[in-house]
Amino acid sequence: MYEQLNDFFQRPSPFSKYTVKELWTRPHLSRQMLNHHLDQSSDLASWKLSSIERVVDWIDSQFELTNNNLCDLGCGPGLYATRFAKKGAKVTGVDFPSHSIEYARSQSNGAKSANNYLIADYLTDELPKPFDIVTLIFCDYCALSPLQRRTLLSRIFEMLAPDGHLVMDVLAANALKQKTEKTIIEEKLMNGFWAETDYIGIQHSFVYPESRLSLDRYLIIEPNETWEILNWLQHFSLPGIESKLKQAGFEITKVAAALTGEALTTDSDVIGIIARKK
Repeated sequence: MYEQLNDFFQRPSPFSKYTVKELWTRPHLSRQMLNHHLDQSSDLASWKLSSIERVVDWIDSQFELTNNNLCDLGCGPGLYATRFAKKGAKVTGVDFPSHSIEYARSQSNGAKSANNYLIADYLTDELPKPFDIVTLIFCDYCALSPLQRRTLLSRIFEMLAPDGHLVMDVLAANALKQKTEKTIIEEKLMNGFWAETDYIGIQHSFVYPESRLSLDRYLIIEPNETWEILNWLQHFSLPGIESKLKQAGFEITKVAAALTGEALTTDSDVIGIIARKK
C-alpha cells in the first residue's frame, strides 16, 4: 500500500496515464454519470437545462438547423440532440456509455424528427457521414490526449460534407487560474459517487501552468479493490486552439464565450468555436 500511495502522490508526466473510459465502463460509475447528466443541481456532467437551451438556440441562430444533418459526438443522454431535433435538424448522436444511449433513445420519440443514436467510441469506431454540422460540446476535446485530439479532428474532418462546420467548446486559459493543487481524503468521497460499497477516496489535484493543463487524480480504496481515475483537462488560448484546428484543415468562422453567443474576453472561462471545413 505504501508504494501505491507514494506513486499516487507523484506528479505524472502529462497524459502518461489515461483512464477516462473507466468513468463509463464501470457499471456503478456509468449510472452515476447518467444521474449527474440529468441532475439540475450540478454541472458535473452537463450544463443545466437552462444553459443547454441557450446553447441550442444560439447554434440554431447561426445555422437555421431545419433539415441540416447534424452529428452530436459525446451526446450522452441526448440533452442537446433532442433539442436540435426539435429545431428541425436530422440528428445522429454518438457515445459509448450504453446507459446514456438507452436513455436518449427512450426520450427521442417525441422529437420533431427522429433521432438516431449509436453506441460507439468516436476515437476508434466507424462513424457515419456525411454531415453538415458536427458538435462536440461540454469541453470533451479538453479531456483527450494530444494524439487523441489530432485523431478526433481528423475523423471529424472526414465526417463533414464540403464546407461543413464543427461546433465545439474548450476550456480557456483563464479557467486554469481557478485550479489549485490540493489533497482531499474522505470516506465515500463525493457522497458515494465512486462505488456502491464502503470506500476511502483520495483526490489529489495537480496544475501544470507551463502546459495549461490540470489533473484531478482519484484513488478509490474499497475493501477488495483499489483503483484510480485520472481526469486531465487541457486549457487553450484562442491562438492555440486556432492553430490546432488549422492544422486539421479547419478555419474558425466564429468565436464566443462558450456556445451561448456572449463576446469572448480575457475573463472568459470557455471558448465557443464554429469552424468550417476548408
